[in-house]
Amino acid sequence: MPLRPVRRLVVLVFFLCVLVPGTQAGARLDAIRQHEVLVCGVAAQDPGFAQRQPDGRFQGLEVDLCRAVAAAVLGSSTQVRFVALDTVHEFLDDPRIDLVFHRLSWALTREAPGQLEFGPVYFFEAGKQGRLEPLAPLLRSDDADFSRIVRWVVHALLEAEWHAIRRSDAGRADMPLSWPADDTGMALGLPPGWARRMVAQVGNYAEIYERNLGPGAQQPLPRGPNRLWREGGLMVPLLLH
Repeated sequence: MPLRPVRRLVVLVFFLCVLVPGTQAGARLDAIRQHEVLVCGVAAQDPGFAQRQPDGRFQGLEVDLCRAVAAAVLGSSTQVRFVALDTVHEFLDDPRIDLVFHRLSWALTREAPGQLEFGPVYFFEAGKQGRLEPLAPLLRSDDADFSRIVRWVVHALLEAEWHAIRRSDAGRADMPLSWPADDTGMALGLPPGWARRMVAQVGNYAEIYERNLGPGAQQPLPRGPNRLWREGGLMVPLLLH
């Protein structure tokens, strides 16, 4: 008896899964944990976003987002090594770099199918002809688990601001735990309390923005579209719980 169309499709998908090797989920995440360091590509001289200081340290909003990922994955925002990049090709050519925060606007032409993909939008920048350019981190397409963590790190920072959980609050042992993000560790392969520890080290999104682009910054930038949507901006924290 001939196979029905649906059965034929199931058989085809099965053989494709067998014959075409899939991406090994968790490989990059495992390597980061094994080496105990996150390698993050950033700009060298982009004040407010990523800038190398005279003492060699990096400072900026994108630098702090890298530190937030390190805090979530490794437990410490200091376990990150920064690599100054000029082009996306340098990221492709150096497999040791785990992700890039480099003021890149999300564009189809910057994606490389099977190699590179964009993560969550973390900033809206005024572009040409009155357009807003959504900036997002660039990741390799070799680990879906790591990509998920990066996505939810950004949204946890926004959600912390939404719930008015600041750096000083998150570090208090007696803080009443009413933030659902802390209960999502198992779903992401992260330890319990990952979100609170991350915010205790780097602050929430508003604190990161204020520190690097606020009135006291080298090149202050009004928050504008990067405010939470309830305040008239475009930043919408996705639900973690």
